[in-house]
Amino acid sequence: MPSRIQQADVLVAADLEQKVRNRITSLSYLPTTIAVAMKSVELGKDPDAEPADYARIIEADSSLSSKVLALANSPWFGIRNKVTTVKMAVNLLGLGTVRTMAISYCVAGLHNELKLAPEESRMFWESALCKAVAAKQFAHMYDEKTADEAFIGGMFQDFAIPVMYSLAKEEVTAILQDGTISSQIQIQRERELFHLDHSEIGRILAQKLELPDCFVDAVAFHHNHDQLTDLMENEVVGEAVYVASLFPHVLNVWNQTDAETVCAYLDERFANTENSSAGFLEAVQKESNSIYRYFENSEAPANRLPELMVEAAREQADNTTHLVRTVQQLMQEAASMGLEMHQLIQNQNQLEDKASRDPLTGVLNRDGFFSRADELLTKAARYQLPMAIIYADIDKFKPINDTLGHEFGDRALKAVASHMSECVRQHDLIGRLGGDEFALLLYDCKEPEARQIARKILDAVAAQVIGRGKRNLRITTSMGLLAVQPSDEVRPCDLLLRVADKLMYRAKQAGGNRTECRVV
Repeated sequence: MPSRIQQADVLVAADLEQKVRNRITSLSYLPTTIAVAMKSVELGKDPDAEPADYARIIEADSSLSSKVLALANSPWFGIRNKVTTVKMAVNLLGLGTVRTMAISYCVAGLHNELKLAPEESRMFWESALCKAVAAKQFAHMYDEKTADEAFIGGMFQDFAIPVMYSLAKEEVTAILQDGTISSQIQIQRERELFHLDHSEIGRILAQKLELPDCFVDAVAFHHNHDQLTDLMENEVVGEAVYVASLFPHVLNVWNQTDAETVCAYLDERFANTENSSAGFLEAVQKESNSIYRYFENSEAPANRLPELMVEAAREQADNTTHLVRTVQQLMQEAASMGLEMHQLIQNQNQLEDKASRDPLTGVLNRDGFFSRADELLTKAARYQLPMAIIYADIDKFKPINDTLGHEFGDRALKAVASHMSECVRQHDLIGRLGGDEFALLLYDCKEPEARQIARKILDAVAAQVIGRGKRNLRITTSMGLLAVQPSDEVRPCDLLLRVADKLMYRAKQAGGNRTECRVV
């Protein structure tokens, strides 16, 4: 039987897990810069793309535009006449530099939203940038067209760690600063603390930010070489992301075992080629110097990465020195959200969304629900997440419709849909399948939480009076709840709904205004 201390630790971990999920859900940071970065990567694949194309998407983000102009007018370029347009700046800086800047500033707004102090932001930024450069350099050796994608994968792979740090600073600092433990043991300690590690939390965050699936995979599996290379569409990007994961989570804390793993992996990967681990590290250092120069607006740090890697592999980690110099006050100028690109994207999404919506209730129609449910069910299998399906039906709806009229029935349908929308979470799905039948898919949701959501809906619906004066009525609903345990098998949506439908009928036969549950 677990001791009281062990039981207390479990409760603390459960509390922190919920706080992490709530923190991610509450983030208002949905940055334009991410949309700009993704667009810039797409342009990078287009051989006909011109500086004017890049300028148009950068101009949609006021913060990024100001950074590009400031860099173009900095002493590094020695331009006599001031650069006044983004297009001029892009021509001066070069397309590669502009793409790198757009991607790099994606994490700035997140740190700002988390209210991290400058020195805290710097600590996480250094590691993210080093990993991004390492991934980019590795990909460039095999397929330079994938370099920007690899850079993003490296940049984002640990962006959940600052979220964890913001909720449990002392505990997370103790894990990150312990040079005697390897990265794998660090992950174990994260799970003891949060019930989740930074890869799992990062996957939740990446989906919150609506990153493309390839980058969600890069975040979710960056420490798992086999899954990365199996799931990533481009194997080179998967390899590059894994290489980046071998670098430490905080750059001034190197573990001897991890350093030896990096060197051994690179030597094995470069065997029988012209490449070498020393050459790779020098390339990473050179690229890092270039980026640091832009961001610091000062002399680049010394070329010390190869020497430090050798030192880390030979000596105890706590005797090594900083991998790179501190990036002075970089994160104080956190990128703000730009509204123009966000509005353009919203408008496009609204047009696409309209066709999949039920015009009466505003929830998904049948086709829209099944289409999006299939996507979430596939992701649930990929990341082995729990979920729940709810089939709901208004009790005695036909007599209500026949007696009080269709206008009254429409009010009842809209009221039920409204309460469902208020009770579910942001990423859950609600669909009207037809008539008074609704379906809900609760993604990444355990059975107890699914029961709570169902209870809230039942209570909210039953508490509202529909109609006016003498023509009013309280309506109720019956629900079938199917809680689905984590599995790597993709469950067919129609099959799950059939089971939930049968549960719903059992609830009706038992008197209605209740939920019948089953776990599979």
